[in-house]
Amino acid sequence: MKDLLKITVSLVAIFVAAGLIMGLTYKFTSPIKFQAEKKEKEEALKEMAPTATDPIKPSGKWSVHGKNFEYYEATASSKPVAFIASTAGKGYSSFIQMLVSLSPDLKISDVKVLSMNETPGLGDQVLEKSFLDQFKGKSLSQIVLIKGETKENIQAISGATISSRGVTNGIKDAVQTLVDKYGAGIKTASQEVTHEH
Repeated sequence: MKDLLKITVSLVAIFVAAGLIMGLTYKFTSPIKFQAEKKEKEEALKEMAPTATDPIKPSGKWSVHGKNFEYYEATASSKPVAFIASTAGKGYSSFIQMLVSLSPDLKISDVKVLSMNETPGLGDQVLEKSFLDQFKGKSLSQIVLIKGETKENIQAISGATISSRGVTNGIKDAVQTLVDKYGAGIKTASQEVTHEH
């Protein structure tokens, strides 16, 4: 009985010590991690709107898939040069976190994948420039995933359709949000089609 009590006390002491060490480590590393993430985010936003001269600050929040995101209006001398939204799309094995940037005429100017855990050699092909560059210059109505050759829309990656769809859907959700927020008075391709009917 005494041996069992000694073992129990020893285990409790080890767990308490480990918990204290982990707590102290988190306390001292958390602010450093926060600052590093903040700096990384600022750099990513600047990359999405290189002509912005004013600080890029959040303009509002939006949500999809039960996740919350932010959108931004990037300006130079107080005039809009880009609209940016953080977003995510459900891939095969992860949510693919992204930033999407629109030009003032609400066409995609850039897409950046921030993080994902898709299958190496298959789903991770969504990181390739050839796939992401398809989005550039597209308006909301053109963000449609196609299995096969297309120049007008987005061509899915063979063998990685689910990951391709995740990126495409995440981008489309973000572009829809930005168009809804900033589209008043700007004639987009989808509005042109609507007005013709």
